[in-house]
Amino acid sequence: MDLPTLTISAGSGWLDQKDRFSANIAGKEQENYTLLHKGELSYNHGNSKLAKYGAVFSLRTYEEALVPRVYHSFKVIEADADYIEYLFATKLPDKELGKLISSGARMDGLLNINYDEFMGISISMPSIEEQKKISSYLRSLDSIITLHQHKPNKKGHDVLTVMPFKGNQRKPHYLCT
Repeated sequence: MDLPTLTISAGSGWLDQKDRFSANIAGKEQENYTLLHKGELSYNHGNSKLAKYGAVFSLRTYEEALVPRVYHSFKVIEADADYIEYLFATKLPDKELGKLISSGARMDGLLNINYDEFMGISISMPSIEEQKKISSYLRSLDSIITLHQHKPNKKGHDVLTVMPFKGNQRKPHYLCT
């Protein structure tokens, strides 16, 4: 099976392990990875600076991929996967997730939230039609923002302008994309 092996980054979403770690780090464990299909989601219950209670992402860029079994992977039936991803990005479910944590992050950074507990959290959501409209609108905004961040340089190459704070000054830095 020659499928991409992915990992979740709270800041970037799904990343191929070859790109993230310069190699596929799954090794023999890859045979125990979960087969995820386009439109299905995974919850990485690892805490990070960007996602104190973990992150949820929908698989959109591949038809199928392998993901670590430690992720809580699932398919939504009466909900829009993109909406669920955006909902978790807002941190609204964090209050419910916080109730499940009894002992902070373990030494490996994983929160002690099991699959059944995660699937049992209470989240208020609009109708499926509204979810689709909201996620479509937000996805369009994401695309517009991305387009405006990319500007051609003098040689016609596409560059991403990043404005990090350095002390009290803002200096432009350019990263090739």
